[in-house]
Amino acid sequence: MKSINNRRRIHDRREQELGPPKGWSERRKSVERRLPVVDEIPFSEWLARFPEPVVKVREAD
Repeated sequence: MKSINNRRRIHDRREQELGPPKGWSERRKSVERRLPVVDEIPFSEWLARFPEPVVKVREAD
């Protein structure tokens, strides 16, 4: 495939924080990039975030 036809090699505009396009107002409350924040928590706290499984008890026939 020729590099002229390969549109995927175009510079990705998301790599830099340039703000909104011209004529658009900023919709975010702050202009910092939205980067995920990851915190480490104990496994027991992670399990507590999930509901208890529902177990159905069948009646004996």
